[in-house]
Amino acid sequence: MTPRVKPWDVRWVVGDLQGCARELEALLVAIAFEPARDELWCTGDIINRGPESLATLRLWRDVGGRGVVGNHEVYALCARNGIWPRKRDTLDELFAAPDADELLEALRAMPLLAYLPACGTGPAAWLVHAGIHPRWRELVTVATAANAGEHDDAWLQRDDVTFATRVRCCTSDGVRSKFDREPTGCPAPYRPWDEFYAGETLVVHGHWAWRGHYRGRNTLGLDSGCVYGGALTAWCQDEDRMVQVPSRQGTYSRSASK
Repeated sequence: MTPRVKPWDVRWVVGDLQGCARELEALLVAIAFEPARDELWCTGDIINRGPESLATLRLWRDVGGRGVVGNHEVYALCARNGIWPRKRDTLDELFAAPDADELLEALRAMPLLAYLPACGTGPAAWLVHAGIHPRWRELVTVATAANAGEHDDAWLQRDDVTFATRVRCCTSDGVRSKFDREPTGCPAPYRPWDEFYAGETLVVHGHWAWRGHYRGRNTLGLDSGCVYGGALTAWCQDEDRMVQVPSRQGTYSRSASK
């Protein structure tokens, strides 16, 4: 028997799930995912907005899912602890579950940035929820500092966490705009964050539902707005190929994608 040269057979990265459990189930079938042999990552925002945050998070845990923290994880953790007031969300079932604290602590432990080494015919990649700050040049150093220590309530509100989980358009100094529509509409002097990214390593991200799935020179966006009726998109890093399954959430309304 030929020995395995890596601890997984196939690594998949899926875009924002946002409580879409049925679509995640369909994706796992479509890619013939086997938890004992394959690896599954998410670009963040595993929960909220969609109808089944609890079921999504439990399924994610049961298949050994991994990921980076997104703005909806930050919101859920801060709202749960009373740091932030609750807004309109879909987290009641999750918060009331007997295993809620265990599930939420697993989200808290996720890194802000994760490096996924090259495998198969696919490239190496950095995984982040929203984007990379224009001044973050040495990402290994940035990730080491950002991921270190206890991810307590103060960590959730740090400037680097806020930027990496929320940016879409920004200036060259990293000042963010709240604009969330198509990249061509970023108001001056703001530009899409990836226009400032000069690194050669591919950055895979989610968060920008209005932008949808796209492939740039050194960036790959996987948030195709499943929770709003768009597809759920996954990238097979080993083979550098995409798989999509349709949403079951009704008509896509990108105007609700903030």
